[in-house]
Amino acid sequence: MKLLLTLLCTTISLIVENTGDTQRQEVVEANLQTVCQQLGVDIDDPLIVKNAFGQEVTYQKTYDGKLLLHVAVQPHSEAVFTITKGTPSSFKSFVQGKVYPERADDITWENDRGIYRVYGPALQRSGERSFGTDVWVKNTPELVVEQRYQMHMWGVGQRDSLKRIGKAEEANEIYMATSFHHDHGYGLDCYGVGPSLGCGAPALLENGQLRFPYCYKTYRILDNGPLRFTVELTYGTTDDGITEHRLISLDRGSHFNRMTVWYDGIKEPKAFTTGVVLHSEDHLLLGKNYVLYADPTDNPKVHQFQIYVATLFPQGVDKTIKFKGTPSHGLGVVSSYKGEPYTYYFGSAWSNYDVRTFAQWQLTADDYLQHLKNPLTIRIQ
Repeated sequence: MKLLLTLLCTTISLIVENTGDTQRQEVVEANLQTVCQQLGVDIDDPLIVKNAFGQEVTYQKTYDGKLLLHVAVQPHSEAVFTITKGTPSSFKSFVQGKVYPERADDITWENDRGIYRVYGPALQRSGERSFGTDVWVKNTPELVVEQRYQMHMWGVGQRDSLKRIGKAEEANEIYMATSFHHDHGYGLDCYGVGPSLGCGAPALLENGQLRFPYCYKTYRILDNGPLRFTVELTYGTTDDGITEHRLISLDRGSHFNRMTVWYDGIKEPKAFTTGVVLHSEDHLLLGKNYVLYADPTDNPKVHQFQIYVATLFPQGVDKTIKFKGTPSHGLGVVSSYKGEPYTYYFGSAWSNYDVRTFAQWQLTADDYLQHLKNPLTIRIQ
């Protein structure tokens, strides 16, 4: 009888409840297998998801068996969605990432809030010392990374050709008009990384020095929109046999990436750290479970805006510190770490977009930590 009822169930309701006192807008996860069992369909079967108006909404099936929806729920309220089997409409994607071999094997990903980049084997072979996570700022919800790369690489080629024939002024004009290091109306790359953690890369701390990984060795893109991007990265094994792994995901609407890091080959406990590089002595805020910073950009006198960066530690750290190395960092430290998976969050915002001040950035981080502690609840019926 139970099986018959399941097979006859052609529509189910997914109810998202907000028991808290604040408005919520975020991506939520339901168990895909449970949804499909309730509908009596296979996991690979297409679905149609509609909101309370009956409008079709975007969803995503993830590599690890989740059904994702982006929801808005008022305080002490519920949002109700219906799910049926059927062919959905085409979805607009709000997140995307890929490898750019034409630019030294960069892996760059974005959502409607920000853009992030890690460096690959081609850059490592070149000898350029860029270790951490890069941030590109944007002030549009549209996906712009691919366009930036295409325009930048074309401009670099044109610039170099003009220089070879002695046309330096024209070469500079072309570069200024096309480079992703300049703002053409929707953001730019002006965050300094170099031999540092950048924004939120992990490192082991040994003998008072940060032990940086270099560029990633291998990668797997596991999810690629429309609501979540996920990439798994492996870094090369060190002389003492330690290999680092990272699993990074970014959702629609979020200022923060989720990072899970683990290590193979750690034989004795070590200090584990993550945080943000400091390019000035100002605007660093160390909390019990976060590091917040207002970065002045790579050319403060020209740009006159700030990039807000952060690392958040919902699992906790033993301490947060200002690390006076070369370069300096704001760090969270786990003192006795044995290599097991550790999850934290890193992210950014731009003062020319939706987070205007450092005080607002602190509120954004506080709210995000509270939301992680008190997730929205989901019922399927």
